[in-house]
Amino acid sequence: MIYRTKHIAQKTCIAGMMMIFLSACNQSDTEEAVSAAQTVEPAAVASTFDTTSDLKETAPENPEVAAGPVEGIVTVVPGTEPHDPQLGGGEAIPLTGPTDTQIVTPAAEEKVVRFTEIAPDTIGGATFKASPALDYDLGNLVASSSWFSDTTSDDEVFITPIKGQVRYPMPLNSAATAERFPIIVFQHGNHWHEDPSYQGYDYIAQDLAAHGYVVVSINANWINSGSAIDGDTSSQSRAQLILGTLDRLRQIDASGQIDEYDEPGALDPLKNKLDFNRIGLMGHSRGGLGVTYAIKFNPTRLGLSRDDLRASLIAHPNLFKVDYPALVKAVNPATGATPGEIIKTMPTVKARSAPDPTPTVDIKPAIAAVPAKIDEKKFEAAIEKYNIFFAAGRETEKPYDFKAAFMLAPTYRHGTYGINNVPLAVLLPGCDGDVDRLDGSIAYDHNRFGPANDIAPRYQIMVKGANHNYYNTNWLEDDFGHYPTRYCAPTRRDGIRLSQDDQRRSGNFLISSFMRYHVGGEQKFAAYWNAAARLPNAACPSTDGPCDEWVALSVQKGADKRKLIQRFERSDSMERNELGGSFSLSGFDATAFCTMGNWEVAVCEPSRLLDFQYAVLPQGLLSLADHLELVWTKPDASIATDLKGLSAKSYDTLTFRIAVLRPVGQEVNVTLTDNSGKTATIAASTFNDALYNAPRKMEKGLPMTDDPRDTPFADPRDEPFEDEHIKSLLNMVAIPLKAFGGIDVTGLKELKLSFPKESGMVAVTDIELQNFSREAPLSLSARK
Repeated sequence: MIYRTKHIAQKTCIAGMMMIFLSACNQSDTEEAVSAAQTVEPAAVASTFDTTSDLKETAPENPEVAAGPVEGIVTVVPGTEPHDPQLGGGEAIPLTGPTDTQIVTPAAEEKVVRFTEIAPDTIGGATFKASPALDYDLGNLVASSSWFSDTTSDDEVFITPIKGQVRYPMPLNSAATAERFPIIVFQHGNHWHEDPSYQGYDYIAQDLAAHGYVVVSINANWINSGSAIDGDTSSQSRAQLILGTLDRLRQIDASGQIDEYDEPGALDPLKNKLDFNRIGLMGHSRGGLGVTYAIKFNPTRLGLSRDDLRASLIAHPNLFKVDYPALVKAVNPATGATPGEIIKTMPTVKARSAPDPTPTVDIKPAIAAVPAKIDEKKFEAAIEKYNIFFAAGRETEKPYDFKAAFMLAPTYRHGTYGINNVPLAVLLPGCDGDVDRLDGSIAYDHNRFGPANDIAPRYQIMVKGANHNYYNTNWLEDDFGHYPTRYCAPTRRDGIRLSQDDQRRSGNFLISSFMRYHVGGEQKFAAYWNAAARLPNAACPSTDGPCDEWVALSVQKGADKRKLIQRFERSDSMERNELGGSFSLSGFDATAFCTMGNWEVAVCEPSRLLDFQYAVLPQGLLSLADHLELVWTKPDASIATDLKGLSAKSYDTLTFRIAVLRPVGQEVNVTLTDNSGKTATIAASTFNDALYNAPRKMEKGLPMTDDPRDTPFADPRDEPFEDEHIKSLLNMVAIPLKAFGGIDVTGLKELKLSFPKESGMVAVTDIELQNFSREAPLSLSARK
């Protein structure tokens, strides 16, 4: 261990400050506060997670980790010390609205309604204080990245700093809690590397920490700076950064954290407090793709050792020259071979008459090549200097238990399939001017159906009027601001853009409630994520609700809670559904069914219809899922399919996904017929806003007529380079089966979808029955 001078006064001040934060005693008396924090016996505190969930389980003992405390530098971010009894630390975040106790569930009515309740906001009812925001530097991780995760043939070793920011829950009284806390990890994207991007989600971290979650926001700026491997592999680097950060946290949980003076650090209170069986991930932009790679690498990643770093230093010293020069100095460079020589030397002739001298012959032996090698003393000194540690692998460590993954406006290059057995949400900003093709929709489409044993749900969330940047408080540029004449222009008259505060209000609710439901098992958010609860006012523009027309939520339940009727992936999809029943179309001018590819639609039969394909601008259908394309010019064109006497006893909702391409809105009349011939018809817009592309309430004739404010953007062929067409995605329509009054759902004969508008263009897919638990959850054993 290198000797370190101990600055006694400084370390005492920092340690005392943190003890005061943790004690929650009288902060005016520092000595009493520190004393109390050091002597009080921990008392049991009721769990914040007092409800059960399919995804929550009793946490087993955490797996083996590296021995010894983590050495690192952790500092309090100025201005984030606790002061607010509800939010805990920092500036009060602009997320106002009704608290849990103010939420009133609508009275039961005889008729079936779209929403059974109003979702609680995520701000009220906090049982903890958020800690101050703590910037951490926990050393440097040696990891590897490649194009292929299952081989090492093209791996490239790199070193990345483990830096970022933490907030964690602190008890509201002086008694410490014995509970382990779930972990939420944030990772930002490829923004300007000089920006403190990792600090831009602190408004969400405060909220989560105040409700019992440890939130870690990773600093990925080293990867953004270009020091990491470029292209797709940078997302693998991001995945390694996520997993390496969790490795460091696991070591802190086991052995604590010390500062540069070998004293307990500001993260030492997290020892024995972290629950590695309840972890949620959120990634923004390229960070979203990093999240998917972290899930895929989690069970398969390979650990690295000193030998891997030695080999990389010898083979590629320039990779480490800028950031880790002491490591490079540990390399004794190779020397080339020198061939042997015969050297003749003539003696000096002193007189002309002297005979010719005999030359002296010297033989210079050959010198063999000397390979580069590591100076072990310098190497170990550099390891300690840079606080280097090595990525764990499946050989030694148990994979992490991810309970949820949230992709926020993600990139999605080189499609990632197989994100299985983890609840996945993909948020797509309707006015994203950066990832303007809404690449994350492909992530949802690729992963929406898992294997038969996969019970994890998937969600697609389209937020109308939101841009790419404003979810991060340090990404201040409006990424759509340079398109002044287009639909999403912030300065357009009658525009539909969300302000920065409005966008963050909805983002905070969506991310926090998703994590609290799937990671924490908080069932009060179940109704929203089952499409049965209204958005709380706190998530609405200017907190003025209701506002569900701004958010289009699509839900795909796991294999145990769905029955697929049609998805258009088979060659006979225009003739037969997934049940084996007939499938027919009537009144359409043109039709095509298209299968899903990696990045584009794979094949359309007979061919792709005009205007469904991506155009110069991101127009046309942005979703990639296998689907049916339909065009008509007379009202009441229809789809009909034979349900073969299907029983819907185990399900409560009929769902399908639809994208409206022309004009802005469409109505769909949905008719169910039972085996006795009895029928019931429901207008789909009664239960959904997905049939109208702009954020308008379904009133004043909508969606049968278009709002005049939106008609200039209904058809991009009018002014293709001036006005952008509203983005079209396959969004979910969900109708409770009880709405089809009088129908015997235990024997369904036919489903019919008809389009009453005089003309239009739509795409349709994923017609199915699902169990959204509108009445009571049904277990797999209850299904028949």
